[in-house]
Amino acid sequence: MGFSYAKMQVLVGVLLLTGCAGPGNFSLFPGITSTEASPAAEAGACPTPEACAVQLKKLVDDPRRDWIGQPQSADAYANGTRLFAYRALRKKLTCNELKRALEDTVAAASSLQSPRHDRARVLTTAVSQELKAEQSRRCHPRL
Repeated sequence: MGFSYAKMQVLVGVLLLTGCAGPGNFSLFPGITSTEASPAAEAGACPTPEACAVQLKKLVDDPRRDWIGQPQSADAYANGTRLFAYRALRKKLTCNELKRALEDTVAAASSLQSPRHDRARVLTTAVSQELKAEQSRRCHPRL
């Protein structure tokens, strides 16, 4: 199954907003550096835009979705891949998955406190609002 237009938009967003490092230490956002261990060294992180795209496709295409709500480090959240997967899947998520995804965005927001995580914090807030809107549209009993 190929990438749909929506998935391609998500991928472009990941690449533009997260600042994954490319070959030769090229960064989409020069001046943002980290003194911490490389995100590639931890599970769930992606060291290049290509790796982020592969990871995003894996998350979106996973029929079990058991990754939803699983905690990550700040750097893993900061690459934005999981957040963009939530955004791409929000209309397909069950009410329980929406609840877990919202809990995960709260965890992400609390871990993204460093100034170098500003972009990821903005993305987390936007995705959280989208998930809440979807949840209130579909998951609350109507009186």
